[in-house]
Amino acid sequence: MTVTATEPLPGRIDTLTADQEAMLKETWRQLLTLFKQAGEPWTAPEPKKKEEPKKSSFWGFSGGSAEPEAKDLFMGVGKNPAWLDLPLEKALPLIPGEELELTFWNMTVTDNADAVLLRFLRARKWDQKAAFNMLVNCLRWRLVNRVDEIVALGEQGIFDELEKLKPGMGQQFVENLHCNKAVIGGPSKNGYPIAYINPRFHKKEDQDHEVIKIMTVYFMESSRMVVHQPMEAACILFNMDGFTIANWDFEFIKFLVKCFEAYYPETLGFAIIHKAPWVFSTLWSMVTPILDPVVASKFRFTKNNDELFEYIDESILPDFILGTGKIEKNTVLPPMPTRGVLIEERAQTAEYKEFRAVCQQYMELTSEWCETDTLARDPKRKEQALTVRRTAIRLDSHIRGRTHFHELGLAESANGRLILKFFGKMDDTDITDAV
Repeated sequence: MTVTATEPLPGRIDTLTADQEAMLKETWRQLLTLFKQAGEPWTAPEPKKKEEPKKSSFWGFSGGSAEPEAKDLFMGVGKNPAWLDLPLEKALPLIPGEELELTFWNMTVTDNADAVLLRFLRARKWDQKAAFNMLVNCLRWRLVNRVDEIVALGEQGIFDELEKLKPGMGQQFVENLHCNKAVIGGPSKNGYPIAYINPRFHKKEDQDHEVIKIMTVYFMESSRMVVHQPMEAACILFNMDGFTIANWDFEFIKFLVKCFEAYYPETLGFAIIHKAPWVFSTLWSMVTPILDPVVASKFRFTKNNDELFEYIDESILPDFILGTGKIEKNTVLPPMPTRGVLIEERAQTAEYKEFRAVCQQYMELTSEWCETDTLARDPKRKEQALTVRRTAIRLDSHIRGRTHFHELGLAESANGRLILKFFGKMDDTDITDAV
């Protein structure tokens, strides 16, 4: 299969207007200044003794709730909750700049850092102040919700940590990961990786809501291993075959929408809702009011495979979509990859420090560039961005935990090169130098 070539898009590194160049530089100035702030010290309090919930005197209408709302056990633990709870202007001065810098580069990983900033600027329609606020709000969200930990730990590490917090919770994560609720494939006709979501295998009550949130973040972050310029987005296909109202989970939908709108802007190429039953139209009416107009415009509804072929080549689609095969809920768990380590441990390794060093060199070069008339497409900075990317690829096993996406053949980092494989659906493509 060949991917359809597209013309260079506006608002990217090579196609910026003079005003957009100025906004990118101002965003960098503010970000680099933020990375130098001291923040305020904070020590996690001793965990409180768990209190027995008060019993309701009559079906929960008085005397307190018999079942208090469940709190996250992994996400939000170990960081000052005020970083996320307070308004941005009050919270931001509390956060050490070094932590903001660390999570920024963990978010960027192999991508061109300019491209990351430009996604936020485009998402806010080139309102520079709004884009900067959106970016730093994303960084504080990543810190408090331990996104870097999720990436660093990998599947085995997440399993271990969740089992410590609540026996059975790690098992829920692994089962959700491998039960065929979500299957990675692709590419679409315009090169996007595809996440096939099969809601028929999901019931809200089968797992803690936090497990679904962690799994969503894990998928989002893992898919970034295939990001390469100019490919920055992905496709989600909701396969509604077999869907009933028992599979509806509005809390998950709200979290997913929030992720795409606030924390992973400009990374949704389009979303397809395929073969939705009539009952879904009523449920969809609950979703549309919470969608940002830009995100809403990216949804497509396809009634049959012929309509689907407009977006995805028939040769790429799995047999359970084509109707030539069936997909069942998988109950056989594969061996898990080697456990990763906590980000605090990983950050102390020589390999991780090497990655941080090339990021520091990029920031020093960028600080100088901000005070010049040189364009973003300047070869010198592009070369340093390429150095960051090559270093991250070479040190992949020291930056992220091993995933089953590696094992299945989505992409592979070997001998310092990143090879996009798409599970054999297209010719192996070396994307190492695509910045």
